Amino acid sequence: MKVDICQEPALWDAYVDASSAASNYHRWGWRQVIEATYGHQAYYLMASEDGVPQGVLPLFLIRSRVFGHSLVSVPFFSYGGALTSSPEVRDKLLGEAVELGRDLGVRHIELRQSHDPVFETGWCDTCAKVTMLVSLPSSVEEYWAWISARLRKRIRYGRKNGLTCEWGGGEAVDVFYPIFANNMRNLGTPAYPRDWFVNMCRYAPEIRILSLWDKGRAVAAAFLIPFRSVLELPWAASLREGRDKFSPLLLYWTLLEWAIENGYRWADLGRCTPGSGNYQFKRHWTCEEKPLHWCYWLAPGARLPKRHADNPRYRWAVRVWQHLPLGVANWLGPRVVRSIP
Repeated sequence: MKVDICQEPALWDAYVDASSAASNYHRWGWRQVIEATYGHQAYYLMASEDGVPQGVLPLFLIRSRVFGHSLVSVPFFSYGGALTSSPEVRDKLLGEAVELGRDLGVRHIELRQSHDPVFETGWCDTCAKVTMLVSLPSSVEEYWAWISARLRKRIRYGRKNGLTCEWGGGEAVDVFYPIFANNMRNLGTPAYPRDWFVNMCRYAPEIRILSLWDKGRAVAAAFLIPFRSVLELPWAASLREGRDKFSPLLLYWTLLEWAIENGYRWADLGRCTPGSGNYQFKRHWTCEEKPLHWCYWLAPGARLPKRHADNPRYRWAVRVWQHLPLGVANWLGPRVVRSIP
């Protein structure tokens, strides 16, 4: 068996499409999205036997003067890692990844390996985050009965008080992005660049954007990525001006209703930290928690990275960011976030 850097998108995607364990982000198109937006060098490793693919591992080189260089599979999303036909093939790919990491001088390799955690010697398994999954019933009426009476009352209130919904595709990025960027500044977190969302819609035209409007102004929006039987919600945001009418609740209800009506079996409400406010909000929707296994190889002397905003070391930075003028935050954010995958 040999491992090479794959240069054949059709061969790669044929293997990914045939695997029931594949995530959306194993597909070749997401390589183009990341390279076009951030310029990160991709290394798509493929293990093959007699020319037949046996496993793949997408890796991206993230260069950072602050955090050190790293290889990540897959940055900016919750899923990735080695996708293989057997543990033996996986171990072969991991070995090649380590050799590549040493050649490139990285401090660590990060695999977002939720489908098949790595417990091999020399790798650290962490589960700091969970994703919240909703198992969708066959009818909207059944799901409506699942949620609490208090939640139903607030959804009705939003509808009765003038909140309306609009669905769109890539053309709706101009509606989504100002709400997203404003919300991220208020949370004290650098925002992704607008081109990130434009490029995703360009390479994945199945993406849907849901927005909520109050008297002609967009007050909440959700960015939705479908894959197989799952509708994923990686990003949602709302303005303070719409929250007195429970715009976040109506936003989530509308996308879950749409998912049921369109035959999806699962809604992935995205990753969060257990115990956080975001986590508590998502629990209202009858979710199942799924641990997100992120596995690390560390270079000698390197420590596990803790780059997230909920790390106590960065609380001061969060407070400073929350007080930046929105224009300054929107200018700085994309320049910072490219090194925080």
